[in-house]
Order: sequence, then C-alpha cells, then structure tokens
Amino acid sequence: MAVPTMNLHALPTESYIPVQIMAMTSLEQTRQSLATYFMFSTAAGSDLPDSVILSILLAKKEAIKQNDQRFERLMLDVGTYCDERLDDTNASGKTGRKNFHRLVDILHRMEEASRRINKMVFFARGIPDSETLNVLSASWNELNAIKPGLFRELLLDDLIASDLPGRMGRKRLTNLLDGLECLSQNTGTIHDIQQRLERIEREEQILVSVVTSLQEAIGSSYGWLAGDGERDTIKRIVSIELRHKRLLNGDIPDSLFDVGLRLAKSSLMYMNTLLPIIVSQSDAGLREEFIRDSGLDRLLVEELEEFWCARENVAPNRLVSIRNRP
Repeated sequence: MAVPTMNLHALPTESYIPVQIMAMTSLEQTRQSLATYFMFSTAAGSDLPDSVILSILLAKKEAIKQNDQRFERLMLDVGTYCDERLDDTNASGKTGRKNFHRLVDILHRMEEASRRINKMVFFARGIPDSETLNVLSASWNELNAIKPGLFRELLLDDLIASDLPGRMGRKRLTNLLDGLECLSQNTGTIHDIQQRLERIEREEQILVSVVTSLQEAIGSSYGWLAGDGERDTIKRIVSIELRHKRLLNGDIPDSLFDVGLRLAKSSLMYMNTLLPIIVSQSDAGLREEFIRDSGLDRLLVEELEEFWCARENVAPNRLVSIRNRP
C-alpha cells in the first residue's frame, strides 16, 4: 500500500504523544511515524528516544535494500517542516531541531561507514588507512550505544551473508568485525586491525598465484591430479614458482594449496565444460547452480566468463543477458 500524501504545513503543532514506532511492522508505517513524531511531538520538548532512532535506522536500511527513494523524500520534507515551523525562541522548538539534526548526523555517519566498508571490500586493494578505521570505530561506538550489535546488524550481516564479497571479502569483513570489537574493549589497536587485514591481503596474493599456476599446469586434463603423488608433484612445482616470485619462503601450506587446487579445477571445469552449455542454451539456472555448489566467488566467475568470451570470440552481451535473468 502506498504512503498517503501528507500536507505538512496543515499539521497542528500542539503536544502529542509519540507514536510507538517499534510496534510498527511495515516500512510505510515506520516512515509515517517518522513524520508524525517530529511534526506532532516536538512541543513536548523531549529528546528523541533511542528506540525511535533504532526504528528509523532500520527503516533506512530497508529503503536502501529496496531502492526506495521515498524515505529520502520524507526526510527532506520533515527537515523542511522543522526549519519552517519550529520556533527557535522556545525550548520545545530548539529540542525539535536538535533531535532532527542529531538524527541526520547519525544517518550521515552510517552512510559514510557503509561507503568505506564497500570500498574496502569491492574496490580498494591494500590496507585501509587509519582515517577509515577511525571513522568505522566511531560509527561502531555510536550505533552500538543505541543497541548492542547494531553496527553489525546495519552494515555487515547482509554483506557477510551475501555471495558478492567472495571468500576473501567475507574474511576481510569478519576480521574487521573482530578488530573493531577488540578496539571498543581497549584490547586492540588500529594497527592491530591493519595487521589482520595485511595478513589476509598477503594470503589472497598467494592464493591468486597458486590458482593461476595450477590452471597453467593442469590445462584441460585436470583428471590427472586424482592421486596423492600427482598432487605432491604439482604442489612442489607451484611452490618453486612462488618462491621465485618471492611470495613464499618455504612450501605452500597444505590448507592454502587445497583451496587453490579446488578453485583451479572448478574454474577450468566451468570454462571448458559448463560455460559453453550455459551460453549456447542461455541456461541461467545452470550458472546459478554452479555458483551455489562450487563455492566460487561470483566476481571470480564473472572474470572467468570475460576471459572465456575473449578466448572464444563470444560477444560479452550474451553473458550479460544470462546474468541478469532472475
């Protein structure tokens, strides 16, 4: 059901009992309650309760998830009302303006923290600088003061559960989460978080080199690696290559090699066997089934597809249409 249009300037200004936003369930009702709280209750001169701020933050998260612009329009309307209708010469008017400005500041810092997290996971390589980690730490403290665990609930849980960040992206997020927790308890430092993420970055560099070397060594006949002897042989070959590249001092750790071997074999099987079928039959379901069952990162699968299209001289838009199918 659409949110009814509200005549903001026709609203009365007398004191009103705040609507219990926590009892609301739909996004539309929560947004109406946002307007109602500021437009009716500011004359009471009370500070904005954390329970109301929590509901508004959750509504903001839902609006982002649904790509719903009405939340932003409503915030703009409420801001206009506060500027035009609340009187700075009395205590209740000052409190109303203060409440709105505090809410806007919290929303802004939440958005900034989200932007920096997305940049760290999807776009920027290397270790986040101290400024970024200080911004995230401040947002952690502010949101968790409203409700314990709110920073993770608003900014990390959906991202960690998604397949978009990939294996290493999720590892960065969980280590960031642990590091911020230690920082908030004064058992860790910004430098400790950077060291955590630096180890993950190093591991990712090694893993990429392992997968690339394995793909070149295996070729299209990946069945020959079934035995332990063949596995040990290829592990020694790849270890020598990585030492030559100065990425390792000794041998590849077994756990890292096994992950790399699985990724390499799955990647080759996808490009050589499944992808030609997916493209020729426009089979989006087979593609999704492979991504789900193989454990390969979605972004890695897209890189493999782009490589395959270039190798096989296939127009990339054929895959774009398959990717976009529900």
